[in-house]
Amino acid sequence: MKKAFTMAEVLITLGIIGIVAAMTLPSLVQKYRERQYVTALKKAVSVLDNAYRLFLFQNGGNKELGYKEPSYVPLPPEEGTGVYDENGNYNSDIFFNEMKKYLNVAKDCGLYDGDKCFPKELTSPFRSKTWNLISAQGYSRRFFVLNDGIAIGMTPSFAYIDVNGLKKPNMLGYDVFQIGFGDKSVTYYDDTKGEVKCYTNEFTCSSWVLINGNMDYLHCRDLSWSGKSSCKN
Repeated sequence: MKKAFTMAEVLITLGIIGIVAAMTLPSLVQKYRERQYVTALKKAVSVLDNAYRLFLFQNGGNKELGYKEPSYVPLPPEEGTGVYDENGNYNSDIFFNEMKKYLNVAKDCGLYDGDKCFPKELTSPFRSKTWNLISAQGYSRRFFVLNDGIAIGMTPSFAYIDVNGLKKPNMLGYDVFQIGFGDKSVTYYDDTKGEVKCYTNEFTCSSWVLINGNMDYLHCRDLSWSGKSSCKN
């Protein structure tokens, strides 16, 4: 007699395989997507850093290009407390026009049509919070898309990077990140000391991603700059 599996045994085995796949596949897909975002962010930062260094070199290390003096006015009530520079949009235009000489810009949406390049509303992976970087602070950011599809909103001080353009999820610390423009190069918006600020200030998450190469802050809350650098260790 030949030994073989019965139909019931085959169906049970397939059912078990299906259950295991259903349990593990979403996690694998998320991890794969996170690796894509980490790679895209590193590429975008490298491109911006190279452009910024060339910009500084061509201008003798001077990042001041005849900007208008800051004129600070109160933020609109919907943006919370604080002040903004009402000449920021003018200064961002000057900065962008110099920086674009060293960037492969595929689409320029200017200051006021930023939502054609960059998501209008950003959310948080940690809390119920939204941001609108398009009109915030007097339309002070210049928005554009690079030839690889990465969207950027830029001022002379900061760049906001959406690694997958207008595609969702449009979350700070997930597919949208902030970096700064320092005296000599691109800088990270975190002092990389003590607690991980990303948990409470999503604008700082880029530093963790760029230095540690992961987005594990999305999965565990006990990471530290001086200790645990991933959920596994």
